[in-house]
Amino acid sequence: MDTKTKIKDATKRLVVAQPFSSINVTTIMQQAGLRRQTFYDYYRDKYDVLGDIYSSEVAAAAHYCGHYQYWPQTVESIVAYFGTNRAFYQRVIQIDEQNAPEMVIQAHLRQMVADIFKTMGEAEQVLIDTSYCKFLKDLLGAALLSGIKEWLLADHPVSVKQETDYLQAYFQDGMNGFLLRARKINTREIG
Repeated sequence: MDTKTKIKDATKRLVVAQPFSSINVTTIMQQAGLRRQTFYDYYRDKYDVLGDIYSSEVAAAAHYCGHYQYWPQTVESIVAYFGTNRAFYQRVIQIDEQNAPEMVIQAHLRQMVADIFKTMGEAEQVLIDTSYCKFLKDLLGAALLSGIKEWLLADHPVSVKQETDYLQAYFQDGMNGFLLRARKINTREIG
């Protein structure tokens, strides 16, 4: 196991076991069995580790993350990832500080939505206005994060499969509505 992975694993164990406010570089490195100074060879602070955990693990869990053809599998992989790491993200998602990892998650989801709509436009041969694509990216990225967050924090959450089905239906409805409207507009302009 490489040093970076040891630091990330130690951080995940600590986040699940104790309040985030009591975790610092020293406790992380003690948990990892590494020298404190080694931490700074890889990360700026404990928030940086949380961002890297999400980025690296989601990249591994959700291949083809931003491609229209594979968006249902992407949503399924992301929900499964959060389900597997539920205890960790229940704590992480509630961190309400300047460098909160929620911003990293939301930025990723927004970029994923933008990439999916861009490749959808190419695949379906419809034009998506740049400003509208930005609007969709921001709105749907925030909606996906909100849905995942509510699910993670629910006292009696639905199953991973049910949450996946809900999010896929929501996303599919949005894409179908856009495609229907785009094609009607194109049909009227031609006719």
